[in-house]
Amino acid sequence: MVNGLTLRDVVVRYGPVAAVDGVSLDVPTGSVVALLGPSGCGKSSLLRAVAGLEPVEGVVAWDGVSVAGVPVHRRGFGLMFQDGQLFAHRTVGGNVAYGLPRGSAVSALLELVGLGGYEDRSVATLSGGERQRVALARALAPAPRLLLLDEPLSALDRALRERLAVDLRAALVATGTTAVFVTHDQDEAFAVADRVAVMAAGKLLQVDAPADLWSRPASREVASFLGYEAFVPLDSPAAAPLREAIGAEPSPATLALAEGAFVVGRSGVAKGTVRGVSSRRGRSEVRVEVDGIGVVTALGPVGGRWSAGDVVELGVEPDAMAVLDD
Repeated sequence: MVNGLTLRDVVVRYGPVAAVDGVSLDVPTGSVVALLGPSGCGKSSLLRAVAGLEPVEGVVAWDGVSVAGVPVHRRGFGLMFQDGQLFAHRTVGGNVAYGLPRGSAVSALLELVGLGGYEDRSVATLSGGERQRVALARALAPAPRLLLLDEPLSALDRALRERLAVDLRAALVATGTTAVFVTHDQDEAFAVADRVAVMAAGKLLQVDAPADLWSRPASREVASFLGYEAFVPLDSPAAAPLREAIGAEPSPATLALAEGAFVVGRSGVAKGTVRGVSSRRGRSEVRVEVDGIGVVTALGPVGGRWSAGDVVELGVEPDAMAVLDD
């Protein structure tokens, strides 16, 4: 077993249903692992089992020693939830210092989470993002040997989530905190974690570093969840120009295409018929139908104008394609 958290064949049951079904996972000391998956996949149930809030079968151990039977408050694990659960009658500093010895470095923690000088502020005056920063400082204050974060950013708007994900990663790294981070958002998982564990129907499908997970998804199910939208037999005629772009040979494998695998206006390797156009964050997203592949989302230059039925030249972006070994 590794130093840090070890899970072996963990099962969490609700009646006859196994919400978590035989999960094995290592979280070495000082690392951050994200549990990523859709709602109902078992990721929060697994987190609660680690915390000691759910009955569990299998092994949950810290530094090789089982924590079975150890009460929640004696495990040395911290918890942070999406609502923050702050004390409304306390100041920001009072929330962070709750339960700590006098003289604890509250100011330093607030500086770490971007709230320097907020010690005397009422939590009632804070924005949602500021409240979650306070909750993070409070969770880090007792220096837990493991921090468990259950969708801590999900109640915030996207732009704020993206900023806080980066700051959360920085705070965990700066404090050397070992953490398990639950999310349904792959962008959050990739921004926060050293490794991402993809879950579905209670099982782990793949555990990898973010870059490896994106470039080498282990299955079509994983690829679909990450945002790959079309799947083409690698030995089909439609895949021929794409094989050349990524240097692949014909084989029984499947080529997965993410949004942006095709680019409108680059030197064309294929043609597509425009089915619709939208704009997001200043870029054009062109829905095009490509023979042998179907309708996919191609990226186009800002301000490009196309109409439904236009035929456009398509180049390719190799980083938005992955080969799935069947």
